[in-house]
Amino acid sequence: MKIKTVSHEEVLTRFVGKQGTIERAEFENELNAEILAHQFKELRKKKQLTQSELAEKLGMEKGQISKIENGKFNLTLSTINKIALALDTRINFDFQPI
Repeated sequence: MKIKTVSHEEVLTRFVGKQGTIERAEFENELNAEILAHQFKELRKKKQLTQSELAEKLGMEKGQISKIENGKFNLTLSTINKIALALDTRINFDFQPI
């Protein structure tokens, strides 16, 4: 039995959709949001801040921080920037062709 090796792109295309499709864009947007949420959580922990402490710095409720870290909160660019500043870090956005 011969096993065929497939690329990451081939798997995404087969199970999610081709690049440029709405399904693929939605998947990638959700994935990027999850990655960002994870990064915020790791930065918060690295800074030895509790969710409550970060929430206080931001003027938010602890529950909102929990939702952000669990990807259950739709972030605006303004909120992303506020969180980054509260964590003494910088966000870098760039546009990339599809």
